[in-house]
Amino acid sequence: MELYNHERFNNWLKKLREVDVDIEKAESFVVFDQMVEDFVVACLNVLDAVKNREMKKSEGINEIEKMNEFLNTNVDLGNEIKNEFFEFTREGLRAVLQSFKYYLDGKSSKKDFGALLREAVNREKKGDLEGALDLIARMGVKVLKGEKLPEELEIPEDSIVLNWLDGIDAINTALILSEIDAGEE
Repeated sequence: MELYNHERFNNWLKKLREVDVDIEKAESFVVFDQMVEDFVVACLNVLDAVKNREMKKSEGINEIEKMNEFLNTNVDLGNEIKNEFFEFTREGLRAVLQSFKYYLDGKSSKKDFGALLREAVNREKKGDLEGALDLIARMGVKVLKGEKLPEELEIPEDSIVLNWLDGIDAINTALILSEIDAGEE
């Protein structure tokens, strides 16, 4: 069962190349957010397939790892601003995928969101990006387990942690929207 493939990823890259972006118009960058949403939905579908026993946990992890491979390809969108935003988006997606992988692996944390974030920022300052991503992904696991991401987190401006948190926020938003949709049915 393949829930995300190279063709789907390439379709997003095509859309990103075609879109006109204007640094003065935030709405011109919405396609980047839509790409993140699509990744999150694909990951949620992997979780559903595992929960419904349509896919083994190991197959779900393999599916997530395959999606991560797409992010490791060299991408040139033909525009410096688009390339920069894609790098931000790529980092957010790394956090999304790591969170889902950790969820399937049963990795989580008892620490609260604020403590995890502070520790991640400290690790980033020390140059331990892998350790920082690990902590942010554990925040994502907490969200996947039903905890709501606090709105009042102190987030550093110029930080890769900020990009990763965007991914966790996308998971949080997708879950909130799915609850709203489920309530309307």
